[in-house]
Amino acid sequence: MKSKQNANPDLQTQYESLLDQVWRSEADWRLWDRVDALVMLESRQAKHAGRAREAVEADDGSADLPSENAA
Repeated sequence: MKSKQNANPDLQTQYESLLDQVWRSEADWRLWDRVDALVMLESRQAKHAGRAREAVEADDGSADLPSENAA
């Protein structure tokens, strides 16, 4: 009878430990998901800024061409 009483708390402790490990892993995964999302967002913003800069440079270059040709 005592062996059953000793087995139950041990099983409960193991279960709690397993759940704690799962919760910690999920928290780590959520952290890395947020980091990945931030990196992806920053790369998109940088790409967009680069395209906008290229468009402005292209517009500036094309605006100068007709004035040079006319002179």
